Amino acid sequence: MSALRNFDAVDKSIAYYLGREGRLSNRELARRLGISEGNVRQRLKRLIGGGALRISAQVNLESQPEAFLAIVSVKLDGRRLTQCAERIAKLPSVLTTMVVTGHYDLVAVILAPSRPVLVDFVTNELSTVPGVMDSETSVVLESLDFWVDARKMFPDTGRAPKRHSRRKP
Repeated sequence: MSALRNFDAVDKSIAYYLGREGRLSNRELARRLGISEGNVRQRLKRLIGGGALRISAQVNLESQPEAFLAIVSVKLDGRRLTQCAERIAKLPSVLTTMVVTGHYDLVAVILAPSRPVLVDFVTNELSTVPGVMDSETSVVLESLDFWVDARKMFPDTGRAPKRHSRRKP
């Protein structure tokens, strides 16, 4: 059974509150929900450990005007659908990949830090995936409420910044 199907009303409330304020303490969650702190801790352990919930910093896409968000619709060789989808999902600029019905077989949401990176994705990276037959790219002009995991928005920033030492005069 999928981990998502195991959400009960309390689990949904925990996810809701953490979605609004990811820094809420277990104590505050327990207070708001009228349950014990231990119950919150156990539920979070189960939800996070089971892959049903992830708590992360989110960045408002509109706060990064140099970034390009694009929707890339892809027509694939039907015999390679799963392999193509998995390979495209692993490309660095891809936020998410969805197998869909309709004119195209797959839709990928792309986040590129610049226009040249987006052009490179469409013309070089995507075209090297065996089984890709055709694609159509739509650049998002404005996002009304799209938040991106900070690890995807700033992929090259996974370490602490260098500290500047202060010298005495």
